[in-house]
Parts: sequence; C-alpha cells; structure tokens
Amino acid sequence: MINISQNNFLLSNQNPSAKALISSSLNYTYYELRRRVSATAEFLKNQKISFGQRVGVIGLNSPDYVINVLALWQISAVPVPINIRLTDSEIEDQLRLANCSTVLFQKELAGKIESSNIKSIIFPDLKTEDTTLILKEELNLDDPALIIFTSGSTNKSKGVILSFKSLYNNAINSNQLLRYSISDRWLASLPFYHVGGFSIIVRAVLFGIPILIPDTLSIQDLISAIKKWQPTYISMVSTQLKKIIDEGIAPNPELKNCLIGGGFADQKLLTNAYDFGWPVNVVYGSSETSSFVTALLKDELIFKPNSVGRAVPTNRILISDTLGNELKPFEIGEITVQSNALMSGYLDENDTNKVIKNGMYFTDDLGYLDEEGYLFLSGRKNHFISTGGENINPHEIENALLKHPLIEEAAVYPLKDVEWGEIVTASIVLKDKSSNLSSDEIKIFLKDRLPGFKIPKKIFFEVNLPKNELGKIQKDKLIDRYKFTSR
Repeated sequence: MINISQNNFLLSNQNPSAKALISSSLNYTYYELRRRVSATAEFLKNQKISFGQRVGVIGLNSPDYVINVLALWQISAVPVPINIRLTDSEIEDQLRLANCSTVLFQKELAGKIESSNIKSIIFPDLKTEDTTLILKEELNLDDPALIIFTSGSTNKSKGVILSFKSLYNNAINSNQLLRYSISDRWLASLPFYHVGGFSIIVRAVLFGIPILIPDTLSIQDLISAIKKWQPTYISMVSTQLKKIIDEGIAPNPELKNCLIGGGFADQKLLTNAYDFGWPVNVVYGSSETSSFVTALLKDELIFKPNSVGRAVPTNRILISDTLGNELKPFEIGEITVQSNALMSGYLDENDTNKVIKNGMYFTDDLGYLDEEGYLFLSGRKNHFISTGGENINPHEIENALLKHPLIEEAAVYPLKDVEWGEIVTASIVLKDKSSNLSSDEIKIFLKDRLPGFKIPKKIFFEVNLPKNELGKIQKDKLIDRYKFTSR
C-alpha cells in the first residue's frame, strides 16, 4: 500500500531508498532527490525568491526541471512553466501576464529571455553536501502551486492557477483508474510545460514512484526509453502513438496503461494500437481541470468507439444548453465539469467568471453523453460553422474527408463571407504529395456522404497542418492564413 499525503509535494513521506528520478545522466533515490532539492531551495532563497513570488521556468524535460519546481515549492514560490516553442516576444508576454519578476532557465535556452526587467537565473548545479536549509514538512493546500498556460497562441492562451488541493485531488481521482503500486514507473513523455506533462511530476511525487526522463521527446528517444526502462505508465498524444505504431514497436510487457489525450484520436489508430497489444486508455481533460476527468478503458474501445469515456470518480460530467440547463442523453451541448480538482481561476478574473458558474466549469467544448454516461466530443463552440442559417459540426466533415483513400489529414473551419456569413473551408494533407487530386474531385467524393450545404466551398492543399506539441491542429492559424482569400 502506497502512503500518499499532500505533504508528499515536499518530499516528506516517500520511501527514502525508492527510486525518484531516472535519466541517462543520473539515478536518484528519494533521499538523494530531497538533498538536491534542499540545496537548490537554499540557493533560490539566497537569490531573494520569497513566499508567493511567481517564477518562470524555461527548460526542456530534464531532472533539473523537476528539481527546481520542487525547490520552488519548498520556499513557497509559484512555478510558471513556459512553452519553449513560443517566440521570444510571446514568452516575454506570458512572463509579464503572470507577473514574474524572476525566471529560472536551462542555460542552453538563455536566448529565450529578452526582458531586462526580469531577473534570470540558470538552473543551478549544486553539491548537496553544502546545504543547511531545513526543509518544509507542511503546506497549505489552498496555496497556489502552479500557473500553467493553456495551449494555443499567446493572445488566446490563458494563465491557469492551480492550487495544491487541485493537483492533489486530481492525482487521487486518477488513481481510481491507474491503481499505483510501489513497482510502478512513469515515463515523462509529454512536455512539462503542458498540464499533461506536469501532472506526471505530480503523480509520481505524490505516490513516491520514479519519473523516467528520456534525453528528448523525439520518437526515437521515447522508443529507446521504453525499451531501456520498461515503464508501467505512459502519457501520449495520438501523433506520438501513431509514429510508434508505424515503427512497429510493441508495448513492453510491464506496461499497464498508455493514456491518450490532447483532443480527438482517430478510432482506426486506437483499434490498431489495441490489436497490437497497447493498453490504450483514452482520456479527456484540460489545464482547468488539472488533467484528465474522463477515461475510456482499453477494452471499451471496441463497444464505445469514438468515446472519451466516463467521468472518473469523483468527477461529474453534464451537458448544458445555452441557458445552462442539463440536457438529456444524445443531445449535443456544452460539456460541463464538476470536480474537486478545478482550477482556482485564470489570471484574469473576468475570464474566470465566464467559465466558472455555481462551482461548475463550462469547457467551451461541445459533446453529448449516451445513456450509460459515456462522453462523445463534437468540437469547440467557437469552431462550429454558421453558414446560410445552418450550424455545422466540422468534425463530421473531417470524418467524411478522411474516408478518401488519398487524404491523410483534414481540418475544417469557417471563413467569413459576405453572402453566407461563414463558409465551410477545408485544409487537407495528401498521403502522396505528388497526387493530382483536385478540389472538384474531393467535392464529388463528398456528394454521396454529406448534404450539399456541408461540402466545403473552399479546399486548400497543405504540406503539413499547423499543430501544437500535443498534436492539436491549430485551426486559428489556418483561419488567419486564408482570411483574405476571395471566393
């Protein structure tokens, strides 16, 4: 039985001899990690980082990243993980929005920080023997633990404030699915600056199990880490899973769960992975919910295709109409979440008031529940297309496009139009880039599958679709790219 306590955030109760961090460069027990965190916390305290101060963290997944986050918690500072793929000016904007006066960074990424108003500190490399700091043993669960930005471009992403209570409750809830044991091992297969990656740190530390940190998040390094360390848990997005399956990699025998999140996952891919032996569990959640709130168990893939599962206890999922009333099974509306792991709020209180009502989080995602409580996603509210008085779900059109044998990927989105208000627009990637498939041929293909008003009026051929690290197609970028095109 694993001893879990909220004070495990401070490394108070873990088995000192248990493995904590494993990478190609180090192999720490929890005793060794605690000493390294102590030395780092003392260093940061001497740098005048104090209670409640928000500190940007800029780095690739590494042991140092984990150590600095844990050290910030020891001195009651609040880490603010920053997406390193943003431009330098976007990074500066997020640091400003979070009111960070200090930033910790990996020395190879020093060029990412431009502002002269922000104190910059390289991840320290310290000897544990020099520390005299007495580590904290208790924390206030209501204190902010983390500010993490939602995925998307800077002008659309929001800073989410998560308390220790939110992180703790999400980990406890997730254990309803994961059922940790002392022999488990988590592969850090997602970026720590996204909630899916950061939650790996949280779960591993709270349950006192090791974090396995690959050299990079490249597919080859992930495959090498899987073969070398034999993880029992992996979190991935569908693009990572597809590449691993395409490489013909079977799961290691000890793998219990492979969590797949980050948006829509192709049912054919999930079925292929299942047939290949991967213990795939589809999950749904967000930064605002501290990670996943629903899960579809691997054997449910067969009889509940395209679902993201049922609410993991103690979460609750409702479907609401535009007035906030609860809808019946199979009626499409806004996905609404009740959870003890909800965020404290956004950095902007006005943004918070728009989505948190009566303790419920209105996600802006659309979907429905079936009669057994399984959740099915339909899309984002702001991505639905209103054309000629008709409301169209782009996901339906994307599914129809993907049935064409020459189409590899598809994204459907609205473009403004004087006559129609909005027109249905598609960007597609062909499997064979040399193919001569035309827009007219695609429209003819769709005629037997969709009513006329749902067939895209404009079709663009892309080399690649713009995506974030989690594999989500960034439709806003496509809309911006083609907003001035004429019909």
